[in-house]
Amino acid sequence: MKDKANVIKEARRLFRTQELGVLSTHSKSMQGYPFGSVTTYMSTLNGEPIIYISDLAQHTRNIKQNPKMSLIAFTGGEDDANAGARLTIIGEVEKIEEEAAEKVAERFYRMFPASEKYKNTHGFDFYILKCHRVRYIGGFGAIHWISKDDWLMDDPEWSNAEDGMIKHMNQDHQDAMQLMLKHQLDIDAKEVQMLAVNPDGFFVKADEHKPIFINFPEPALAAASVRKTLVDLTNQAREALS
Repeated sequence: MKDKANVIKEARRLFRTQELGVLSTHSKSMQGYPFGSVTTYMSTLNGEPIIYISDLAQHTRNIKQNPKMSLIAFTGGEDDANAGARLTIIGEVEKIEEEAAEKVAERFYRMFPASEKYKNTHGFDFYILKCHRVRYIGGFGAIHWISKDDWLMDDPEWSNAEDGMIKHMNQDHQDAMQLMLKHQLDIDAKEVQMLAVNPDGFFVKADEHKPIFINFPEPALAAASVRKTLVDLTNQAREALS
């Protein structure tokens, strides 16, 4: 049986690597019934989902009446969809106000460029699901509840320097990211662009692929730790591929 730390690491990797989730809200028009819908989400540094939704959408009307909500991310099994891993984050959703929303928008549009066209239409706003508890099923019989305190990651000391990290990697270390992609995911990419950094890994765009998450072996909360981890991963990839 996996220990708690490895279960959380595995669950967080699933959360990071998916981009579509199923929202479950309380129906406003059908009182007492749940309402399911699908949306793109972006994960915060700490491990909470951010969604970008319109005032016209039914799920937005629902959460304005009752903010209690869950989001499910999942992977399908090759032969049996029920055999795949899935993760449910349960909590209350909050609208991200203007000043904070500007920073969120920059990150979200890097991850999902097509979403930028909605920023001046249909009352789209950013919302964050504040985690209360997490349910993770890693496969048959591998069922776990994860507390809020165990799930949420600490704020990294480099959070305000993320843009600088991204710029540096994109300008000077395309080759390193290509090596890591090839080594970890067997992806040959002609052009790689770093999109976002989290304490447990980073997102890249590789050619025409959707955002791809490259996992860190251990969380990197200090800037020096991020730098060392990227160097170590690059050297491991170079050695393995040579």
